[in-house]
Amino acid sequence: MFRMNTPRLYLATLIYFFSAAIAAQNINTLFRQAHDPVGGNPRGKITVVEFFDYQCSHCTVMGNVLATIIRNNPNVRVVFKEFPIRGEGSELAARAALAANKQGKYNRFNHALLNANQDLTESVIFQIAKSNGINVGRLKKDMDSPAITSILKANANLAQALKITGTPAFFIGKTNAQSLNNVSQVYGEMSPRELQAEINQASQH
Repeated sequence: MFRMNTPRLYLATLIYFFSAAIAAQNINTLFRQAHDPVGGNPRGKITVVEFFDYQCSHCTVMGNVLATIIRNNPNVRVVFKEFPIRGEGSELAARAALAANKQGKYNRFNHALLNANQDLTESVIFQIAKSNGINVGRLKKDMDSPAITSILKANANLAQALKITGTPAFFIGKTNAQSLNNVSQVYGEMSPRELQAEINQASQH
């Protein structure tokens, strides 16, 4: 007579629900994390998430690609995950961009930083901020706030959970996705046509 090992069954069930909970947490943090900067249509039905670093040359290229995608796709929202992994300049730029988001000026500043074509020193970052109409005094104060530190830590933890080790990294799917099963993961530089193809595919799921 077959006898089920109840403790093992309970453990397997517990692991299943724990894994499902982690997966649900990841998709919510990925697509719907509060305070993440958003470009394009905030209510778009397709979401493109990018993990990026301002001192990554491939990310610089993708900044212009994303701008093209946003212009051509009124139903797409872009979530920017600041992931500074290339040193002090990257960290400073990420903190400044998130601080600019508090002033409602993230997207313009983000684009300016990605197209700076020079080392992102503190003085360069603040000059770019000033030239883009950002209150630099407030920016400096907000850059060191616990809230921004928390956002960067959450992004780093999520990147680790998703096994992201480099930039840029993209996740593309329906905004209301409940799991990662129907979300495309693409790493590295893409052309506008390649990214558009991923968006078109996501809309068909």
